[in-house]
Amino acid sequence: MNAALCSIGWVKVAQVLQALLTPVIGVATVVIGVIATKIQRQQAATNRLQYRLALFERRIKTFDATLEFIGLVLREARINTLEPLSDLIRGTREHRMLFSSEIGEYIDELYKKGVRLHTIDVAGGAEGIIRPQDVQEEAEINRWFGGQTAVAQEKFLKYIDFREP
Repeated sequence: MNAALCSIGWVKVAQVLQALLTPVIGVATVVIGVIATKIQRQQAATNRLQYRLALFERRIKTFDATLEFIGLVLREARINTLEPLSDLIRGTREHRMLFSSEIGEYIDELYKKGVRLHTIDVAGGAEGIIRPQDVQEEAEINRWFGGQTAVAQEKFLKYIDFREP
């Protein structure tokens, strides 16, 4: 039996195996590369969605603070303390990092009109009686705030819309 094993040319066997396995190894390398590329693309898509979700959560806070301020003005038709104005500033302070200048300008406009309503209220004194010269302006500001819920939704929608991939 020892002679039979010796008569086989092990070098020949190794050469035949090498010839057969080299293409198999090459194909396996390509398959592994394709699988790795597919995994990388899936991870990139997942990362992109996670980024969008994190951004959405931060943007929705700004949107909510904006709508809360508009809702307060609509409900009260006045701003008798500085707290709602402070809440608006605090709730929307990240807007410059999260949105374009359009949203920043809009929030500034809400704030300025809110300050004016507060000024009119303070000018009325402790009795809360609006001065005759401020009645028209207060009515205009309140009318303006009346349409701002829809305006805010339209302005913010392009930043918080998840319907698009």
